[in-house]
Amino acid sequence: MAQAILKNLAIESVSAYLPETRLDLRALGGGNAEAEKIIRATGIEQVRVAAKTQTAADLCLAAARPLLAGAEMPREEIDGVIFVSQTPDYLMPETAFVIQAKLGLSETTLCRDIRIGCSGYIHGLFQAALWISCGACRRVLLLAGDTSTRLANPRDRALRMVFGDAGTATLVSAGKFDAAFAFRSDGNGARKLFVPAGGFRLPHSEETAKISVDEDGNARSANDLFMDGMEIFRFSLACVPANIRETLALAGWEKDDVGLFALHQANAFIVDAVRKNLRVPAERVPVNVRGVGNTGPASVPLLLSMLFGEKSGRTRPELKRALLCGFGIGLSWGCAATEALSETRFFSPENL
Repeated sequence: MAQAILKNLAIESVSAYLPETRLDLRALGGGNAEAEKIIRATGIEQVRVAAKTQTAADLCLAAARPLLAGAEMPREEIDGVIFVSQTPDYLMPETAFVIQAKLGLSETTLCRDIRIGCSGYIHGLFQAALWISCGACRRVLLLAGDTSTRLANPRDRALRMVFGDAGTATLVSAGKFDAAFAFRSDGNGARKLFVPAGGFRLPHSEETAKISVDEDGNARSANDLFMDGMEIFRFSLACVPANIRETLALAGWEKDDVGLFALHQANAFIVDAVRKNLRVPAERVPVNVRGVGNTGPASVPLLLSMLFGEKSGRTRPELKRALLCGFGIGLSWGCAATEALSETRFFSPENL
């Protein structure tokens, strides 16, 4: 079974960074009526777009600044770096090694990239918790982010109106809390959300660069991101609630014990559909896509930093028991149930 309870953990801090540039979906063309229809369906009005010179690693390092500032967090105490992203700096080596050098961390630092999108933050938490539980690390810097806007064709309005760029940082350490994890995978659905060309199976070529236009007027090539939105919705509703219930059972919790369900922010419609299936009040399943869109592996920590950061002024009783859930590309889905967030320090994005 792809599940485990890992003990003696703490999530010390969570922060996020958003690029300065804002893309208003009403400015993309195709008629204002079309834009309004998509906004009503997804809940997304704006997305953030990284500068041409910014990579996902840059966004994550910017997010990490408040975590690493001050004498209370000496960098020499960080002995693990995990970088979760589908838009790495290089094909090789792994970006985590580049980050280790940029931060001036010790040669004894354990480094790893995780190339997963939507469920990637939960996989990253699990990896960090494993390193800590087995004694390999005491503090792990978990960085999760994507520059997804570069994967979509500029003429593909359907996807440009969904995906945004962001970077996040989470400091995981040894502590007093447990975390219950449960994962699932179904590679039969890999082609429902993927970039067909660019790997060694189908390298970039003149043929893969040819543009085709669908019946809705969205243009893309095999070099661009493709998503079967209806199939992703069906998968989310069929698989995610069951995974959440499985994780609750593993943790020994009842649904009503959970103060916060922090779901991957695919769009407002999907989050609300999962909530209704679970029969959970809306106030316990927040939606955070209006000004940022779907930020892939960054979406859950971005949600947490925007909800509970110092700029929010919000109290945190709901964090006593929290369930985090990521789902999407792969197809992959997974959850983590923990009380650790009740003592986490959250930093709001600087440029909300």
